Amino acid sequence: MSYQGHCNCESILITLLQQPPSSVICHCDCCKRAGGGRQYIRQDRATSHILLTTILAFSVNYIVDEAELTIDDPHAILKLYDDKKSISGNVVKRYFCSSCGSPVFTKTPKAPGKVFLKAALFDSVAHPKTEVFTKKQYQWVTVENGERQT
Repeated sequence: MSYQGHCNCESILITLLQQPPSSVICHCDCCKRAGGGRQYIRQDRATSHILLTTILAFSVNYIVDEAELTIDDPHAILKLYDDKKSISGNVVKRYFCSSCGSPVFTKTPKAPGKVFLKAALFDSVAHPKTEVFTKKQYQWVTVENGERQT
């Protein structure tokens, strides 16, 4: 059974042959800014309203072979941003939906043939097994047991 996801406006559809067995958390500054993180529910003390808050603390990705990825972009709205501020010094290619702004995937010259697909595009996400750039991790972000850190 295929594994399907989409951007917020559903203009870009993503299909994989199957759900990857695990995801990867990236703590680099650029990925944090590109989206992802943890959500929590809190109550506003002044108004007593219940609020859903997202903290851009990391990015959750699937690393997949580019050949295994199908992108349906009938309106040609998938756009590219060349990120020249990566920790590695490489130009990282960040693809996003130009309609809703959802990050879709990233490509780096350090991993030819691979795509770092944003796991948030999918309704269910596999448990992360690896964390990268943990030296850039916020101190208050806790690491799940069993995740390998680099």
